[in-house]
Amino acid sequence: MFIYEFMSGIVETITGSTEEGDFDPHQHRKIEKPTTYSETMIHMLKGSIGAGILAMPSAVQRLGIIVSIIGLTLIGFLATYCILLLIEAQYELCKRWRRGYIAYPKSMMLAVRDGPPGLRWSAMTLYYFVEIVLIFWQLGICVIFFVFVAENVKQICDFHGYEASLRLHLCFVLVPTILLNLVKDLKLMTPLSSISNIVTIFGLILVFFYLIEDDMVLDSEKLRLKKFDDIPIFIGTALFALEAVGVILALEYNMEEPKRFVGMLGLYSVGMITIITLYLIVGVFGYLKYGEEIKATITLNLPQEQKKAQAAKLIFALAIFLTFPLQNYVAYNMVWRRAKKRLPESKHFVTDYCLRIILVIIPWLLAVAVPHLGPFISLFGAFCLSLLGIIFPGLMDLCLWYPDNYGVLHYKCIRDVFIMVIGIACLLSGCYTSVLEIIQDF
Repeated sequence: MFIYEFMSGIVETITGSTEEGDFDPHQHRKIEKPTTYSETMIHMLKGSIGAGILAMPSAVQRLGIIVSIIGLTLIGFLATYCILLLIEAQYELCKRWRRGYIAYPKSMMLAVRDGPPGLRWSAMTLYYFVEIVLIFWQLGICVIFFVFVAENVKQICDFHGYEASLRLHLCFVLVPTILLNLVKDLKLMTPLSSISNIVTIFGLILVFFYLIEDDMVLDSEKLRLKKFDDIPIFIGTALFALEAVGVILALEYNMEEPKRFVGMLGLYSVGMITIITLYLIVGVFGYLKYGEEIKATITLNLPQEQKKAQAAKLIFALAIFLTFPLQNYVAYNMVWRRAKKRLPESKHFVTDYCLRIILVIIPWLLAVAVPHLGPFISLFGAFCLSLLGIIFPGLMDLCLWYPDNYGVLHYKCIRDVFIMVIGIACLLSGCYTSVLEIIQDF
């Protein structure tokens, strides 16, 4: 982690400098067990490198190699910039209200309430809407994780003679996931994320063994764009892979030195550069290897009869399984904050554990009901992350600087409107094409 720490210190962070005597929200955060720089980086890499990276060859297959490289780089830049914009807006609101931290939903409410008069009526509605979408997104990821683990375990069991339905394998996964989700805070999750990162590295090495064992044929068909209709699906899949909004905000909040999280070469930017590079490598090499035969996740293309392939599938299943409590952490935190205010302290212990169990059972039931991966990855990405990661940060920033703090030539206003237009385009086109694919699959 030394190189990450070294790079993060080269430049100032977005919110790193305050005038003497200014209120610094970072100094007023009360975190019982804050995470260090290296622990936060481990969580971030684990939160973003999982089922998404294995879906990238399928995404590259849709657009061809050249457009995919350009597209993923641009989407990665936009996603990173919007999250940094969101964190900066939250920091500014904390300074204005002299608070240590204000959560995403309440930040949206406060920003819109002081924004243009025509939008102020929607402040409370947006508060609840952001909260609902955040919970929906995190539980949606958990649904996909359940299906991913069950699908890979099923392939291994089928080869060894134990053939059972995907839904039955989902039943086998439920109890271990409930036990794992009882881990309480990010500090305690660090060993799980570390183990998950280690096994993921081994899994990627095994996958690359298959990707480079034969000569690859780079023909013009694989380089060029095939259909414009597939661009929205690619965007949805890329957003799903890159944008873990709720987890990122939770990591920034729990970090020991949150100033080192943001900035041009802060922890988040360095982590995203690493993640995008890995995604491009896996996506391009996976498509070169399997071509038009690529499946929703590349592990499903590996030969079932070979032990190395079975080991890779088992490793990725284990890595995704160990990531579950990190993804579930955000939804749990949001629901728990509301629940404990309404309950006497004597009931907190029992309610806490019951809630953790319920938030595993809900996505598990959805996975059992609809155990299909591909189209749902792009649908969740297009709907939730276009809102949470692009449109809402732009809207919050637009309202935050109203009416006369938009800078020279109102560049902030122009920037925020441009970001929202891109987000709305991603939302509408991605959801439309994903729903069409889901209808065709059924």
